[in-house]
Amino acid sequence: MRIPHARLRWFILFISAIFCAAAFAKGQLQAGPILVQIGARDKASRLRLSNTGDGQLSAQVRIFHWQQVDGEDQLTPSDAVVASPPIVQLAPGAEQIVRIVRLGPAASGQDHNFRLVVDELPSNNRDDNAKVHVRMRYVLPLFVRAGDALPSQISCSINEGAGLLECLNSGGRAAQLGATRLTDDSGWAVPLSAGLLGYVLPGSRRVWTLPDNTHLPESNSTHPLRLETLLNGQPSTIPLQ
Repeated sequence: MRIPHARLRWFILFISAIFCAAAFAKGQLQAGPILVQIGARDKASRLRLSNTGDGQLSAQVRIFHWQQVDGEDQLTPSDAVVASPPIVQLAPGAEQIVRIVRLGPAASGQDHNFRLVVDELPSNNRDDNAKVHVRMRYVLPLFVRAGDALPSQISCSINEGAGLLECLNSGGRAAQLGATRLTDDSGWAVPLSAGLLGYVLPGSRRVWTLPDNTHLPESNSTHPLRLETLLNGQPSTIPLQ
């Protein structure tokens, strides 16, 4: 395929910018695991931070209470769970374990839900400030488990007039929706997400906007609409109401 000259020039500038950013990048923050949990009998868990770059970096760990209001995620600062230490210095190739400690009451009936926000902090080095530097951020789910929590229980519906997919979780644990599509038995299908679609927290409602120009076929007993998804990592089919 031949690229027009103007597009080629912008393409070269774009690639050059990427390589420049890579050349100036020093520290590279990594955080894991991608899902952190504190067991029902435990007071703490661990988060691993590492520096895969060639320069020192600083990182900060903050914890927010996670709930869903009017179908949307909402994060508010919380001291029910704390990070120790909250700020770390990482030399090149170094690794640091941060303890995630529950200070609030144990969860009962349903899990308590939080988000860990891990930020690479700006460098104080004047030379670094004059260069292109991409700082990393990780936003990770954190669940304080309730020993008596029921599994996630999902029901979903389509609000065609508003172009929305709505899912309710009447269980006691969060439901993770991975690769997801709308489909029926006629072969009609609309992909919604190739990877993680999102979470529906226990006792909560989550809403997603359907892709533009989604035309739903008329649902009937022969071709009922359904949601095909990876529910907590398992292939699942959810009938749409």
